[in-house]
Amino acid sequence: MRATRLPVFLLALACLFGGLAGAPASASTTDAAFNSSTGALDVDYASYLSKHDIVYNRPNTSPVQGLTVGNGKTGAMAWQENGLTMQVSGVDTSQQTAFGAGLLNLRTTPAMDSGYSTYQQRLSLYDGTLTTKYDNNRTVTVMGSPNSEVMGVHVEDTRGGISNISLDLSLWDVSQLGNSGDVPNLDTWKTVSTYADSTGAGLSRGQADPQNFGYTLAATVEGAPYTAQVVDGRKVRLTITPSTSYTIWFTASSRLNAPSHNSVTQAKNALNAVKGTGYNTTYNNYRNWWHAFWQKSFVQYSNGSKDADYMENIYYLSTYMIAAGGYGTKPFHFINGVFRATGDATKWSNAYWYWNQRDVYNSFLASNHSDLLNGFNRLYSDNFNALKSATQTRYGVDGIWVPETMGWDGNARGTVNSDYTKNIWSTGAEAAYNMFLQYKYTNDANYLRNTAYPFMREVVKFYQAKLSRNASTGQYYVATSNSHETYWNVPNAITDLAAVRMLFPLAIQAGSQLGLDASLRPQWQSILDNLIPYPADTNTYLPHTPPIAQTRNNENVASELIWPYDLTGIGYPDQQKAINTWNARPFPYGNVWAPDAVQAARLGLGDQTYQGMKTMLRQYQNYPNGMTTNTNGVFEYLGVHLTAMNESLLQSYNDKIRVFPAVPTDSTFVGKFSLQAKGGFTVSSEREGGEVKYVGVKSQFGNSARVVNPWGTQQVRVRRVSDNAIITTGTSAEITFATAANTVYVVERTAKPLSNYTTTRLTGTANQGSKALSGTASTLGISGTSNPMVNNTALTYDSNWHLTSPRGYGDYNDDTHHSNTVGAVAQYTFTGTGIQYLSERNGDMGTVDVYLDNVLQATVNLNVSGARQVQQVVWQKSGLSSGTHTFKVINRSTQVGMIDALRITP
Repeated sequence: MRATRLPVFLLALACLFGGLAGAPASASTTDAAFNSSTGALDVDYASYLSKHDIVYNRPNTSPVQGLTVGNGKTGAMAWQENGLTMQVSGVDTSQQTAFGAGLLNLRTTPAMDSGYSTYQQRLSLYDGTLTTKYDNNRTVTVMGSPNSEVMGVHVEDTRGGISNISLDLSLWDVSQLGNSGDVPNLDTWKTVSTYADSTGAGLSRGQADPQNFGYTLAATVEGAPYTAQVVDGRKVRLTITPSTSYTIWFTASSRLNAPSHNSVTQAKNALNAVKGTGYNTTYNNYRNWWHAFWQKSFVQYSNGSKDADYMENIYYLSTYMIAAGGYGTKPFHFINGVFRATGDATKWSNAYWYWNQRDVYNSFLASNHSDLLNGFNRLYSDNFNALKSATQTRYGVDGIWVPETMGWDGNARGTVNSDYTKNIWSTGAEAAYNMFLQYKYTNDANYLRNTAYPFMREVVKFYQAKLSRNASTGQYYVATSNSHETYWNVPNAITDLAAVRMLFPLAIQAGSQLGLDASLRPQWQSILDNLIPYPADTNTYLPHTPPIAQTRNNENVASELIWPYDLTGIGYPDQQKAINTWNARPFPYGNVWAPDAVQAARLGLGDQTYQGMKTMLRQYQNYPNGMTTNTNGVFEYLGVHLTAMNESLLQSYNDKIRVFPAVPTDSTFVGKFSLQAKGGFTVSSEREGGEVKYVGVKSQFGNSARVVNPWGTQQVRVRRVSDNAIITTGTSAEITFATAANTVYVVERTAKPLSNYTTTRLTGTANQGSKALSGTASTLGISGTSNPMVNNTALTYDSNWHLTSPRGYGDYNDDTHHSNTVGAVAQYTFTGTGIQYLSERNGDMGTVDVYLDNVLQATVNLNVSGARQVQQVVWQKSGLSSGTHTFKVINRSTQVGMIDALRITP
């Protein structure tokens, strides 16, 4: 959806009082927000983050546009349907979080959403709460209990005459459930048991799962009497005595985390415990948990057009959504997470794809949340023995091969049964490298010795056994493997050669540091010294030794050298070749997981990084809650966005601290951050008016720091802030200095030190409306007045439709959905009195049937001779009864059927 265009004076008012009011005051080139005592930026996090709240100023009835709230282990998507409705999910309730936990519906008589004049629903990122206010007499707050699987709904309702309050927990029809989760016993997931007693009510599934998954979705009430009943085989109900203030506590208690794997007892105990603690204390504990989370880092990315501010909003929203489901025993799944509103319907739930998971998680070291990345790393380190055994069985090798598509328990069923993935070797190197990075950011020597290095060693041993050696040249090479999913069974996959060049030196370094494997290290070094060069032509790197094999997927494999393998970038001898490779990549922004913008940042391409983030949002951020219509992934593009923004502001992958390496050339751009650098440094800096003001460095562990001079060859000095001692000065391109643990330093220009700037604190103003990203249909929040234009990406499609973007023909939002499959169906439910259907017309197009409320309205011919026609109203209907209607298109020929947009009349 795109915001309605306003006259200039109305737009000015919207900026002042509406969604753009959260933007900070005009940037100043004369102040600085660095706090020398904390070694980070001075930020009023409560007010600053409030400008990024997601606000719905009218009720949202669409489940897929529901707002998201979670406590790290349990999450819910909320929308308005017969009262408050939420789909609840838990990280650890089923294998790969394949199945949803159930629905929660709160209803009152009269209805909560009746007879009001003002409405606002606010997702507060800073507090982690979802609050809905009707006038001044009804407030519903969804929150949680930290470090638990319990969430809560607190209601303040001072209206008189409330005759009934009910809370239903229910499941959709599970009798036809498919085995999307690769579970060993599907019948137990189709079997629902219920209870209702004095403690509350609940329903359970998966109670006989042999892998100890399964859960109980249960609820109780604090602050009001209630009765519990079983309504039917998949619904239970709490009937609550009307009260002006009460709290509904609910849980998706997992068998995996329950004593004796008894989720029913665990659910009752968890609800009883939080009820005993009470709403007020739990609410404060929950908010404090989120407050502490946010204070670990900070990012500002803004500009005059406010597009960068929108991207910054996505940054904080994405961080919230991933963290809200990122603290389970198992990882936050890239497509399931804990937020969806589609029942059990999901895709790619049989395993974790490493390529996709890395997108979700790899930003969190820089944002100082290594505990989140550790949740991902544990998936592999916990399966160390299983992976060793599987590698021995499959390859006869004493080492570790990690399947690209891996189940929660290390199984490779999804990999070995797929030509796309069965011969990918490089996943193990990526997993091992992430463990090593966790050590480098946390300085946890025990983690290196006991977890990271053992895994690294076993992956290196696998490659040592699988590499081939040319006896005549002495060179090591890869005889055949997959160059990821795109090129099958090819020689010298660049991903494998990069894996060796990335991991072997680190294993040698770590082994020497730990005094381990002295006999192996010379062998590993010999392989490094004699490894075949990367496949390449004169100007670019190639995905494998030519001739190039058939393309099977749309991955830019050669660009992997740039990220995540960290083997080239700014200042490297081959930087230009890497830039050429990136420019020549065959699939620019080719899918929801495309890391193109991250790689652009690593190459110092600031404008391309900015445009890349915008391109990904334009293509995939289709809903006002920040989520996508793309069924190949839900959270990857959000994770890519996080990493791209971090990398544009701070890079340290090569042990050099480089600030603002890839920001846009826009003169209005303002960047500020406190992020973590490799080696244990909190780095803070500010850039306004094209000028970097300073670089603040807080050393956590006393390692030596190496900072790239952001002012070129201007003289800089390093000042220890505790006593203002000058540690060193210089004019070189890089400055290296020793540090002491827990000590703050400032790198500053001698001619214009930090003391030249006045001190300030970064604040913001709470957002009150919706926001739009210019030139796209991407929006955040919902305005009080409906936008009449609905982009094609908002419709629901079966698998026979295809999104094409960018078109370049003048379509609305420059994209369309099309199909040439007879019977292909697309539909959209809307509220209004009229609708127009917009499409292209062209000589290669056919006919479609249009239905309204399941009644055939017309067969529309999209075929026309002559020039292509765009944004054509090919069918319309007015004078409908005010209410909800369903529009449907069915393609009727093997020629192209198309949908560009809909225009709704309120």
